[in-house]
Order: sequence, then structure tokens, then C-alpha cells
Amino acid sequence: MHLFFYGVLLQGSADWPFLRGLGPGRPATTCGALYALPDPLGWYPALIPGEGSGAGVILGRVHEAGGIDLAALDAFEGADYARRLVPVVVKGGSLWAEAYVWAMPLPLGAELIAHGDFPRWLTETGRAPYCGP
Repeated sequence: MHLFFYGVLLQGSADWPFLRGLGPGRPATTCGALYALPDPLGWYPALIPGEGSGAGVILGRVHEAGGIDLAALDAFEGADYARRLVPVVVKGGSLWAEAYVWAMPLPLGAELIAHGDFPRWLTETGRAPYCGP
């Protein structure tokens, strides 16, 4: 099983105990629209997969995820996200990976990230990533 991460779960973004042992993964992309969502504990991204309005290339990393506690990961992501298969492009080919995609209407204050790179957006805007309770 593969997992595609594109936001606060990228390696180095935070020390998430439920991701221990995941490894570095490899650069990957998928197609969709990426939004930054505000929260009192920092900003977090929302991926809307596909090629609809605002869609572009979303940058992230794909990981082998055989040893990850998916129940803990699902609980962290919460009801606003759904874990779905998305097509992912990696160096030398493509594959299917599960990603947490936004499953609700976008909240007030959501900002489109046109270039599809959440860590870059954080740097460019000077905003802090969500770091959990």
C-alpha cells in the first residue's frame, strides 16, 4: 500500500508519532486543486482531486505504508477528510496511492494554492503549519 502526503504530514513538518517508521518516501505529484485552510493551531491543506476548476499539479511524497497504524492516521485526519485512491506520478512511472482528500465544503478563509506546493506556500506567506493540539 502507498500513501501520498502533500501537507503537514510531510517528513519534517512535525513529529507525528503515528508516522514513526514511515521512511522518507519519494517525490510525487497528483492532479487536483490545493487549498490552505486556517485554524487557530496553524494552517493545513485540503486536496480536491481531479481536473476540475482550479486544478493543477499537487506536489508531495509517496510512501510505502505497510506498517502504519491507519486507524490512528484516520483519527488524526478526522471526518473532514476521506482516504481515497488517487493517481500519482513518480520518477519513472505512475502508481495509485491513498491520499486524504477534502470531503466537506471549503470553509471561509480557504486560499487556493495555485502552484500546488503547501510547504512553499507556508514559506512564501510566512504562515505557520498546523501542529496539532
